[in-house]
Amino acid sequence: MRPLKLIPKVFIGLGNPGKQYLQTRHNLGYLVLDQLSDKYRTIEFRKHSKISGSTSQFVLKDKNVTLFKSSKFMNESGISINQLMQYYKIKMEDVCIIHDDLDLNVGEVKVKFGGGHGGHNGLRSIIQQCSPDFSRIRMGIGHPNKQEVIDYVLSRPNKVDQETLNSAIFNAVEGIETIIDQGIDEAMNQFN
Repeated sequence: MRPLKLIPKVFIGLGNPGKQYLQTRHNLGYLVLDQLSDKYRTIEFRKHSKISGSTSQFVLKDKNVTLFKSSKFMNESGISINQLMQYYKIKMEDVCIIHDDLDLNVGEVKVKFGGGHGGHNGLRSIIQQCSPDFSRIRMGIGHPNKQEVIDYVLSRPNKVDQETLNSAIFNAVEGIETIIDQGIDEAMNQFN
């Protein structure tokens, strides 16, 4: 059961490491954190010696905020998130995961707490390694018609979809700001 007035402090963007994946649909979580970091000119992401990933920590709306990008591939992201939680003594309810979602239309942004993995390998890994009790910012990428799902999520969007996703990235940043300022429930009211 989640606490009332839940305000996560740790925002984790899902993606795959490596330049070849940088602008793919599956890396929307990374792209949102980059946009947030640019907007507030935060400390740049630094590799952590005891955690498989990079962190950036700063103060936003008078709250200490941690951003995290795993350096493991999507299907092992739960391993590095577990390391992060153990190292910083973080509760899963203090975490918000930003990820791509095949079940939402391209550019749709939804906020929720808890739930299953819906076939998303990153979420599956997190639930197995940690818990399903975390907030999420789901970013719609649509579903491929005939293309294999893995090829679709690892490909770059066409120009029209890219423009829509660019707007979605800004909306997701606004979602994070709302969560930090007013909590997950207010963000759900605004974005759902």
